[in-house]
Amino acid sequence: MADDLFLSVADLRALIDSSDDAIISKTLDGVITFWNRGAERIFGWTAAEAVGRHITLIIPDDRRAEDDEVLARIRRGERVDHFETIRVARNGHRLNISLTVSPIRDGTGQILGASKIARDVTERRLMEEERERL
Repeated sequence: MADDLFLSVADLRALIDSSDDAIISKTLDGVITFWNRGAERIFGWTAAEAVGRHITLIIPDDRRAEDDEVLARIRRGERVDHFETIRVARNGHRLNISLTVSPIRDGTGQILGASKIARDVTERRLMEEERERL
């Protein structure tokens, strides 16, 4: 029974790929190391196109300082919860995104990179703005 509690690597990959949210990992230097299907759907870049590139692929120029601050917090071992910001899709559209970013640690606790979960909240933000306008 205890063995049933553990997921295989294939099960974990299927779970991650089934997420509607973008799940992305990057090094502390900002190089993308993982990009799930949710990220492909939201941002328009395939994993083959995104992995190995710098995260600025999806960060507008006017928001780059935010990512520097997020990485500084990750290096200190902090987590960033539900940070709302703007990202850009492959087609140039700016998206309202809610980010949760966590440190990725090795077996000794050393921080190797960051795991990001990004949710597109553009539609929600548009509805809020419309409600405020009315």
